[in-house]
Amino acid sequence: MNDKSQQAGPKSLARACLSCRTRKIRCDTARPRCGACTTQGKECVYKQEAPHKRPTFARIHELQKHIASLDAFIGQLRSAASPDRDRLLTLVSISDGHAQLPDEDGAEEEAEAQFPPHSQNLSHPAAHLRDTSVRARTLTRRTSLGSLADSSDEEYDIGPFLSVDEAGKPSSFGPSSALHYHPNPSNGNNPVQSAASLARDHIRNSLIAEAALQRQNERHLASLPDIHGVPTELATHLLDLHWSRQHHTLLLTYRPAIMRDLLRNGPQCSRFLVHALFACSSKFSARIEVRDDPADPSTAGRRFFRRCDELLAEDSLLIYPKVPTVVGLLLLGSSYNARGETSKGWLYTGYALRMIYDLGLHLDPKETSDSPEQVEIRRRVFWGAFVSDKLQSLYLGRPAAINLRDSHVSRDFLDTLEEQEVYMPYIDPKYPSLQHASTVAGSPIYSVSTFQQLCLLSKIMTKIITTFYVVGANPRNAQASLQLVDNALQSWRESLPANLDFQPRDIQGNSTPLPPPNLMNVHALFHSLLILLHRPFISDGHLRCTATPALSWGRCTSAARSITSIAQAWKTAYGLRGAPYLLSYAIYVACTIHVRNSAAEASGSNREHRSLLAASLTCLEQLCMANPGVAKPMKIIQRLMEASKIELHQEENAFPSYSPASFDFDTIYSMFPVRKAANPNPQCSGEALFDSNIPDDPLFGLMDESMISFADVTDTFFTGTSAF
Repeated sequence: MNDKSQQAGPKSLARACLSCRTRKIRCDTARPRCGACTTQGKECVYKQEAPHKRPTFARIHELQKHIASLDAFIGQLRSAASPDRDRLLTLVSISDGHAQLPDEDGAEEEAEAQFPPHSQNLSHPAAHLRDTSVRARTLTRRTSLGSLADSSDEEYDIGPFLSVDEAGKPSSFGPSSALHYHPNPSNGNNPVQSAASLARDHIRNSLIAEAALQRQNERHLASLPDIHGVPTELATHLLDLHWSRQHHTLLLTYRPAIMRDLLRNGPQCSRFLVHALFACSSKFSARIEVRDDPADPSTAGRRFFRRCDELLAEDSLLIYPKVPTVVGLLLLGSSYNARGETSKGWLYTGYALRMIYDLGLHLDPKETSDSPEQVEIRRRVFWGAFVSDKLQSLYLGRPAAINLRDSHVSRDFLDTLEEQEVYMPYIDPKYPSLQHASTVAGSPIYSVSTFQQLCLLSKIMTKIITTFYVVGANPRNAQASLQLVDNALQSWRESLPANLDFQPRDIQGNSTPLPPPNLMNVHALFHSLLILLHRPFISDGHLRCTATPALSWGRCTSAARSITSIAQAWKTAYGLRGAPYLLSYAIYVACTIHVRNSAAEASGSNREHRSLLAASLTCLEQLCMANPGVAKPMKIIQRLMEASKIELHQEENAFPSYSPASFDFDTIYSMFPVRKAANPNPQCSGEALFDSNIPDDPLFGLMDESMISFADVTDTFFTGTSAF
């Protein structure tokens, strides 16, 4: 072996001299002396040596295993008797300065040949060494399996699921992938920073300062002749609409980075994202120039939607995922659902959610080479996608794509510039007279903290969907979960900070300041989830039990009235033209309760539930202007009213006094369609009170049918309700 080594070819020559390599500076490799050594007056020496090889993971594992064997062997020598110690040492061979222990390379078989095992001889050195090694490996394996089984989401180490390519770009190929490469964070080629190593306040302050600076720089947009082919004045108008309305609902769009890179053509903004913003904001604009047909408001933004489709193909955006593409697809998916184009909305959102995993946005490592701004963007985009996924699952009645156990991302958003900004409804400077006149004094928008609460509420919503609205739900499992989920909702409400909490029944008066619309949105969702949780125990034959209807229906009635109060306050303060589709869904859910209580009201009563129903339907009618998809839930309520022979008149009071009364369950039960139970429970009521002619009004998947024309609803539905 030594002869072959001596006959090997010449060793490679290091390019840098020893002095430059020691000082870690660039060497110009000049001969006989490099420039640095000449300047410093030092001796310049070039040394021939073999190139250093980086150890492979297999080699590192082998060395670690060898060190562990040496430790165990030394421990055995200390405890062995003198004769056994001598015999054990004779089994150790030395090769090239490395010790080969008895349990390596077949030495165990040699030990057994020289020292045959004796009956019950557990003190034999080699046997004991092997036994110790096996027990250690078994114990280690059992410990790791046990910790994996007992670990929670917060205990997972997601570091191994991150990889870095040759260019240093992080990706999310897991350990089982052939494309996975996890660099050693200790080497200097891939510097990482730990969140613990940076002062949190310093990061927060730097993000806020950068956001404030970029807000000031937005004025430079006015100097551009156009923005991606759209006249600058119109483009600025649509962007202002987005920042005022949609942005605060989900915080998907990180304003400082998008507006900065819009000016600089940077990576956090793209043509596709900008046109997605234009398309989604156009439905809130009263300008006719955003319409394809000036006389048809439903054509608003169509050219921007078409341009987005073109850019997806032109720029191969579905092949090479990027964060701006994810944000644009999520915005478009939500807008298509609100427009009633549910298939396209489902597909666009699905593309975005797949990209979330491909980009590794569902992972939030403690050590990262990303800047604080990139970390902030990744967190906001993930949680915006998480909420969008759950809401779409609710609307379409389809499985959610992001599971709870996949969400390891922190909700600690550090850029809080928008938290204390005063919210004022957007007024188009070109047509100020067409805007909703609001006399409400501005209040802080609490953008970040409200979104954090929405994320928590979405996790509870996931539990409700998977427990009560999936195939296989049964009374026993549902009853066991009812109280737990109800407690979770109440705990969420009770733990709200004082500035985020309000009572919907109190906001109808003039004494209490009205909260900003994004906060109203979250509370409307909260009351919708209460109805989603409790209504199956009255409406669904496979879950209905005699022990719960009175309590559950009371909770549903109270929640429905709160939703109507929120909608009326929104209408008064801000107008419903710019309200999101989520508010439409909440009002629809409330109507499914109001219509049954209206049918069960005794003749001659104060007809408070009919008043609530009339007020809610008027809100839905106005919401149809910007969200044509609302026509579908309106048609569902119309069918229920026709089946129950409910007529609304102008004299109905839109703000009734609320007084709890006993419920006529015979009438309420009769307004739910038949659902046969696979395994009837003797404690659950059967189908005696069901009427097969009653139309269904699903809370889960209401949009998963063909689109209904808005014109088919408005012609006959709202006769006599225009005054509300």
